[in-house]
Amino acid sequence: MISRVAEHCFWLARYLERAENTARVVEVNHTLLLDFHVPVSQQWRPLLIISGVHDYEKEATAEGVQEFMTWDRDNPFSIASSLAWARENARIIREVISGEMWERMNFYHLWMQGTDGRRLYDANRSEFYSKVRRINQLLHGIADATMSHGEAWEFFKLGTYLERASQTARIMDVKYHTLLPQVEDVGSPIDNAHWVAILMSCSGCEPFYKKPRPTPIDPGTAVAEFLIFDEQFPRSIRRCLWGCQEATAAAAGQPLGLHPTEPERQLAELIAYLDARNIPDVIREGLHETLTRVVDSVHEIGVAIHSTFFAAAVVPVGLTQYQSQTFSTYATGMTQSQA
Repeated sequence: MISRVAEHCFWLARYLERAENTARVVEVNHTLLLDFHVPVSQQWRPLLIISGVHDYEKEATAEGVQEFMTWDRDNPFSIASSLAWARENARIIREVISGEMWERMNFYHLWMQGTDGRRLYDANRSEFYSKVRRINQLLHGIADATMSHGEAWEFFKLGTYLERASQTARIMDVKYHTLLPQVEDVGSPIDNAHWVAILMSCSGCEPFYKKPRPTPIDPGTAVAEFLIFDEQFPRSIRRCLWGCQEATAAAAGQPLGLHPTEPERQLAELIAYLDARNIPDVIREGLHETLTRVVDSVHEIGVAIHSTFFAAAVVPVGLTQYQSQTFSTYATGMTQSQA
C-alpha cells in the first residue's frame, strides 16, 4: 500500500472518532449543567481545552461554545469540520473503502451541510448529538463488515485507537481538574456527579456499573482505574494502546515485537509505564501527571507514525549501497515532481 492511501485511512478514522467524541462531551456537559451549579468560568471553557483550543477569544457561553464546537468550519475540532474532513479523506481513497461506507459518508455529509442537520440542532439538541454519535458507530460497523481486513483496515484501526486513547486521557484530566478545583468537594455528591459525567463522556457508564469489583473503593478512584487500566472496555487507555500496538505491527507486516518500528517501540514504552503501576500508584504520583504523560506520549507516537509510514523514503530490502542511494534519489525526485 502506498503511504498516501495509508495516511488517508488513518485520518479518516481519526476524524470520525473526533466528531463522536466532541458530540458526546458537549451533550454530557450540557446535561450536567442542568442539574448542578458550576461557576460560569468553569462551565464551557473546559470543552475547548479538551479539544486543544486555547485561543478562544470570546466569552465561553453555552450557545457560543456549542456553536463553535458544532458548526464552525474554521475550527478543526468541530463536528462539521471533522465530518467534512472525514468525507474528504474517504473521497480520496474511494477505491479502498466499500461502496456502502462511501454512500453513508455522503449521506451524513449532506445532512450536516444542508438544512436538516441545523433544523434538528435547533429543535432537539440532545437528539442531534445522539445522531452524530451514531454516525461514527454506524460507519465503523459498515467498515468492519464490508472492508477487506488488510493494510487499509489496520491503518483505519490505528487511527481509531490512537484518537480514543488521546481523548480519554484529555477528558479525564481537563474536565475533572478544571470543573472540580476545590479539595473539600472531593467525595461530595457533585464530585460523584462529575465522575459519572466523565464516564458518560467516554461512553463508559454502563460497562463500568456492570463490572464486578471485589472490594469497594471511592467513585473517583474506581472511575480512574476503569478508564486507564481496564482490559476489556474499548475506550480505556490501556485497551486502546494495545489496539494501536497490534495495528502498527500488522501494518508493518511483521509479528508483534519482531524488529519493531519506532511507533511500536514508543507504544511498548508507554504500555510498560502503565503496566508498572496500579491505581494507588497513579493517585500517589498524581493523576494529572500520569494523564499528561499519556497525552504527550500519544502525540509523540502520532509523529512517529507519520515519519515511519507516511513520510519515510522506503528502500526495498536487499539493495546494495549504490542501489539504495539511486533508489532514494529517484524517490525524492518523484516526490518533488509530484508536488
